[in-house]
Amino acid sequence: MKRFSFADAADRLGDLIRDESNGMARFYVALDGDDDEKIAALADELSRRLPAVVIPTSAFSLPARSLTPERAALPGGAFDYERFTREVARPFLAKKLPLYGVYSEQVRGTVERVQVKECGVYLIAGRYALHPEIPDFYDLRVALKSGEAADDAVRAYLSAYMIEEFSDVLVTPEAGDDEPDPGFSGFSLPLSLDGDL
Repeated sequence: MKRFSFADAADRLGDLIRDESNGMARFYVALDGDDDEKIAALADELSRRLPAVVIPTSAFSLPARSLTPERAALPGGAFDYERFTREVARPFLAKKLPLYGVYSEQVRGTVERVQVKECGVYLIAGRYALHPEIPDFYDLRVALKSGEAADDAVRAYLSAYMIEEFSDVLVTPEAGDDEPDPGFSGFSLPLSLDGDL
């Protein structure tokens, strides 16, 4: 895992995305974490530098009428991952450009439809971008850890799904370096749940 500080995250992530996406028609980046404002600011800065298209996860809030007690009890349950999968993930996986709705609780519905334009880099930015119910189509996974107290629902989501641990890059307030994993060299045998090889 690479570790970048907020101060140089835009520079270092921009360079990393340019290097990793070189030669690829499309490159998909998830920006998730505990501070939506910092995620949005980083995504905006990256979109100017690369260029890139930003798709905010805030457009996919689950309508309050659909947030049952059972759904609310799930980590990340307030995110409409079904609609995100239908409107964004599946089109990208099919090599198509998404057309997605932006939900507003004030009007209790979709306030606009956004046609995603063709671009080399797509940034899926905001809390729940790495929700495990979304099909994994990302080339790079970035988690932001602000160091400030997040609310219980956000902490539960980040912890339950190990968002930081499964990310390729962790952005924190402090300066950091790449963290090599000294003991892991890949799986050498196929694994199964029943223990058979």
